[in-house]
Amino acid sequence: VPAEVPVTPGDTRLFLRAIEGAGVGFEYAMFLNAAECSLLCLFQPGSYLEEHPGLTHGGAITAIIDGTLGTCALAVAGKVMTANLSIDYLPVPLGAAVLLDGRAERLEGRKVFLSCHVQSAEGDTLHARATCEDRDTPEDTPGVGETR
Repeated sequence: VPAEVPVTPGDTRLFLRAIEGAGVGFEYAMFLNAAECSLLCLFQPGSYLEEHPGLTHGGAITAIIDGTLGTCALAVAGKVMTANLSIDYLPVPLGAAVLLDGRAERLEGRKVFLSCHVQSAEGDTLHARATCEDRDTPEDTPGVGETR
């Protein structure tokens, strides 16, 4: 096994867009409000994201939260990486439309502290809440700063 797998520009894709097929993976749209340091994400988990019957896998919830907060942090602070992500979970029904509300709460030097609430589209059910710390990326990190 090679120590490093060669990556050709253009042959990569965002993790949340790795599943092909309409409606079976991560179906989402993100809406950034840079002035308020916030990002709303409308998300509908597809059938390939099932864990227990009828419920979305916790790892899929983690991935969409991380993607939401990472996009928000990128807009607020530039190139960053997740340093810590803490999530309290409640079940998310497969196929349910949920709204993620991600916010940059504060900046401290090279750190961005964020929060996220995952709730039903109607706003009456909380499915998860998260806190996150993102940090600047080291300049020598492979792929950092490269465009897709």
